[in-house]
Amino acid sequence: MVSARKEKRFNMDANANNLTALDRLITLQDVAKVIGRSVREVWREISRGNLPKPVHGRPARLFESDVQKYLNRLRDERDGISHKEKE
Repeated sequence: MVSARKEKRFNMDANANNLTALDRLITLQDVAKVIGRSVREVWREISRGNLPKPVHGRPARLFESDVQKYLNRLRDERDGISHKEKE
C-alpha cells in the first residue's frame, strides 16, 4: 500500500512541467561524458548561458532535461533549424 505522503509526492512530480518521469540531477562530470567535453568546457557553456546554472550543492549538478535541451539545440543548429521556426 502506498502511503499518502508518497502518493502526494508522485502526483506533484508527475504534474510538474508535464514531465513523464522524474527529472534526475546529474553531476557535471556526467554531463561532460554525455556531451563529449571536459568539465571545464561544461563550466564555459554555463558561463556563456548555453547551459543553466547548476543546482546549489556539492558536487554541482544539472537537471538531465536541461542537458537534453542543450543537445537538442546543438542538433538543431547543426541542421540549420532556428528556435523560432520550432515554435
